[in-house]
Amino acid sequence: MLFGIRSLPNLLGLFRIVTTPLLVWLVLLAEPSAYLWAVALLVIMAASDIADGKIARYLHVVSPLGIFLDTISDKIFVTGALIPMVQIGMLSGWVVFVIIVREFVVSGLRSFAAAEGVVISAGKLGKQKLVVTVIALVWALLSANAEAGGLFATLFGGALRPLLALWPFVIALAVTWTLVSGVEYLWHAWPLLRQGWTPRSTSKPS
Repeated sequence: MLFGIRSLPNLLGLFRIVTTPLLVWLVLLAEPSAYLWAVALLVIMAASDIADGKIARYLHVVSPLGIFLDTISDKIFVTGALIPMVQIGMLSGWVVFVIIVREFVVSGLRSFAAAEGVVISAGKLGKQKLVVTVIALVWALLSANAEAGGLFATLFGGALRPLLALWPFVIALAVTWTLVSGVEYLWHAWPLLRQGWTPRSTSKPS
């Protein structure tokens, strides 16, 4: 069945992809209430990304399509939050550059390894990277809501503002985690890269 319980992991992956434009729109609105809705959507997306793999394994429905959706959907929705945050002046462009380039490098390494018949599994840092990045984005959006006098500021007054003001440091932590996890992938792929550096001889066509 296309929409049966066994399709739930794939549907969660599709959900993250098709709702990314909504996330982009909410951030671009640059309004206090829109920031909170963006936070809620980000948290739901991240939770679904963590859950779908576990659901797939529990239901024994791991599929190539599910793996593909799980691989790209987190990159899509994180990028969907980062780029509009640059456009409204909340983040520096180099932050997004570092995160996106890392994703290209890791995807390229995995494709290269797969072509050589080797699977490079995600390490601990790679698995934690999404959680750290989402926490940093949520922190930044909540800070923006508070600074604009939104609901978060109304509920908590100025008590949390000093803590929320630390969001640039949390973003810096996310960037550091991104770089270190990328180095972890490079480390695992290095034997293949070193082997692939030497050109292979090809037989001439007769």
